[in-house]
Amino acid sequence: MVVKFLGLSNNFQSRPIEEVKKLEFQNPAYSAAFRFGGDPRNYSKVFTIQVSGCDFDCNYCYVPKQINVANPELGKYFSAKEIIGYFLSAKEKSKEPMNVIRISGGNPTIIPEVIVDVYNEIKNQGLDVYLWIDSNLSTQKYLENLEGNLKNILNQKNVGVVGCFKGICKEDFSMLTGAESKYYQRQFETAKWFLEHRTDFYVYLPALVYKGNIEEKLTMFIERLRGLNKNLPLRVEVLEIIDYPGAKLNFERAEKLGRPIPKTDQRMVFDIWYNKLLPKFYSQEYLNKYCCEISLY
Repeated sequence: MVVKFLGLSNNFQSRPIEEVKKLEFQNPAYSAAFRFGGDPRNYSKVFTIQVSGCDFDCNYCYVPKQINVANPELGKYFSAKEIIGYFLSAKEKSKEPMNVIRISGGNPTIIPEVIVDVYNEIKNQGLDVYLWIDSNLSTQKYLENLEGNLKNILNQKNVGVVGCFKGICKEDFSMLTGAESKYYQRQFETAKWFLEHRTDFYVYLPALVYKGNIEEKLTMFIERLRGLNKNLPLRVEVLEIIDYPGAKLNFERAEKLGRPIPKTDQRMVFDIWYNKLLPKFYSQEYLNKYCCEISLY
């Protein structure tokens, strides 16, 4: 029987939000296994580098505001050699396979040098490791400044990038991030830059949509993604937003600033995306694939 991996769980409307999808968080485990040719369980335990500092102030972020800043009193600088050293130590102690390094944040692509340095250290030590890179798609100019160093990294078999789009329209973007709405377009420009470098590229989309014309706005968002690459919407992970302790602090702080998170039931967003819109644009053959099996190039 073919399993619809992009579908929703049975009775998803009554399930806890973290159980809505049949297969939660396909990447990076499935992406690494697909590209390396192996078992996703060998890539399900991830060593994460948490970069401090971000140019957005997302009202749903799970990282408390007071520590998501480039403050040396709340963090420490590590060289790439030290980072890989800590990874190898954790890998040796781990009871489960650990073969993925994730550069997260904050916003890692605000300092893309870390990508170059960590990748080169992985290569220099001859490690069979998958490198997963997060980006909020706001820093194309920083990426362009290192283009000569990055262009031969981003298309490697052991590298994947996920860009998180903050909202499905410029008004939602501004409410979610605190940034001016004119910067919404930058996300698409940065995503295009990654695609032009033939990156194994994915999209995260928080299931946060402000009221009014939700299906219409989601349709327009899909069409914009298809304008970048016709198959890109099939590589989207719609993410449930959970009230982790750090997120709760950001919920409360943002509400005081006049940027509350939307009251729209996230299940409605999942339902429209997976049950109404994706089948409208794609055949069942495509809908039955893992995100990583969807070809972009």
